[in-house]
Amino acid sequence: MPDSTQLTRFIPPFLKSLFSQDNTCHIHKLLVDIWVDEILIHLTIEDVICLRRVNKALFLITHEPIIWKRFLVRLSIPIPPLRPSLRWSLDRTSFQIEQLVFKAICTEDNWRRLSPKLSETKVVFAFYEILEMKLLPGGQYMVASAKDTASRRFYICLFCLDHPDPTFPPLARLPVPTKAFNIEARFLPWHRSRPGIMIMYSQRAPEDGKLRGYDLNELSANPDIDPPYPLRYECLCTFVDMEALELLSDPFITRKSQAFRDRAAALPQPFQYVIHFVSNSPIEHPSLFESDGKPFAAVLSSIRCPRIASFDQAEHKIRAVRVLPRQNQVLVIRTLRLRKLDKHQDQHTVEFHTLPKAGMLGVVSGADDHTMINNRNATSIHISDNYEPLRGPDHPFLHDPNARPPPLSIYVCGEKLEGMEQINLYPVLSYERHWLYNLEWCLAQSTVKDPRFGVRVLPGVRHALVYTVPWDDLSDRPKIKSLGRYFNPQFQRDEYPHWEVIQEDLVVRQRYLRPVPEHAPFKLNSNAFQQITETGCSAITWDESTGRVCIAMQKSLKFLIMDVKKIVAPDDRFARWQRLQAMMNSSPNFE
Repeated sequence: MPDSTQLTRFIPPFLKSLFSQDNTCHIHKLLVDIWVDEILIHLTIEDVICLRRVNKALFLITHEPIIWKRFLVRLSIPIPPLRPSLRWSLDRTSFQIEQLVFKAICTEDNWRRLSPKLSETKVVFAFYEILEMKLLPGGQYMVASAKDTASRRFYICLFCLDHPDPTFPPLARLPVPTKAFNIEARFLPWHRSRPGIMIMYSQRAPEDGKLRGYDLNELSANPDIDPPYPLRYECLCTFVDMEALELLSDPFITRKSQAFRDRAAALPQPFQYVIHFVSNSPIEHPSLFESDGKPFAAVLSSIRCPRIASFDQAEHKIRAVRVLPRQNQVLVIRTLRLRKLDKHQDQHTVEFHTLPKAGMLGVVSGADDHTMINNRNATSIHISDNYEPLRGPDHPFLHDPNARPPPLSIYVCGEKLEGMEQINLYPVLSYERHWLYNLEWCLAQSTVKDPRFGVRVLPGVRHALVYTVPWDDLSDRPKIKSLGRYFNPQFQRDEYPHWEVIQEDLVVRQRYLRPVPEHAPFKLNSNAFQQITETGCSAITWDESTGRVCIAMQKSLKFLIMDVKKIVAPDDRFARWQRLQAMMNSSPNFE
């Protein structure tokens, strides 16, 4: 962990002038350096916020980025991932460090409350109808599959959700010939290790090119549907450079200004094609991951799982896949549909398969190990991500590659009123001193049920977002009746450190303890969400690190952003700073 001398800081001259020996107030006779280096380092975040309310001078000094950078590296709770393009030493974006600290504390506190709530709701004009969307870690950028109101033009759009302009259009737009589905997006490096966003999506078209009067764009993305004729499936992967996104999402340049137009005109095309894969069978469970600093993409078509001999008469269906590059394996969950053989319930297998070599397709891989999940008829099965955020070259702390990884969570959503079951898969230390996931430590944790509705889940490593829908609603546009938090009951923070935590070095006062009920519904007060409960939504996504939830309204050009707390927009705060600076520089009375 870096000490205070390793953190870049710059204290403006006007602020130093506020604290001088000529001041009549004794507290202002202390030098700014003493405040920053000797006093504030002993205070908690709550103390600094209280100190901010004393007078204008302390209001300004408590906004100094160096204070919040120190808090950030000392936090013992999970922090929102720093996007790889965030310049830690750049003064222009240093206000985001304070926002990261507040987001981390508010999210963790909200998840531990007995009555959690999403207190901030914002309706955003999307310019298009959202069909599917994916939030990037940190909650700032969102990738969406969209269409126009006439359903004739389809796009991949990239949004900046934290821009102060409420009418800010998508940062980038990629026209696609048909509806894009199975959206995956992740921060990954590309050519010459440039940081950016890798986007993976699927499309489909008639195998012979003839539509025969059907509109394929109206079909569900569910691979179990029976198409009216043979289809050709495509999986595409494209890359967006982060440097261009940072320039376009700069909150200090108005999009209608000449400077913004000149900047946008000087940038190259935002989307760079990386992969184009074609198959005559549905391309399921796309996955993006990084191994040895290189980006990789995987789809289910690249590996073939042989049938289980003892269940040879049953239909086999792959339900979820997670690539584990560290142990060179793929975690696969397969459903054995025994009900079609007049059995009462299906069964599910959790399997490990050896990861095929890059570029190999159709590899037949027997399971290296497997276990069973019984007594559950599942509408969907999900596996939490094992995401390790990238770190920029000047970020002050790095993820420890030797630290114990978090457990993988398996979420099995039962049919009708069966509820959702959560299962943990724990890592163990091998003889070679590597952390490996082992099916011997595959343990069921808890089950969430609702007596009125079916339970669905958006998975997470430590937290999950649980929402309820009518138990008979199996459509792609369900009517969401409630949203709630789920806290993994067996995730022990002390056993899974990301960096060294000094217990005596307090950053915040006593926080909320681990909640007794794992699941609790959010308190909501939003008319827009009430509309979704009545008419349904077309897409939903969330970011575990910030607790941000995005829901697209059905047949609408708008979507909701729901946050645990409101964060001050950078333009509002800096305008206030400038006003105070002018007041203080023109008046000798600073109290």
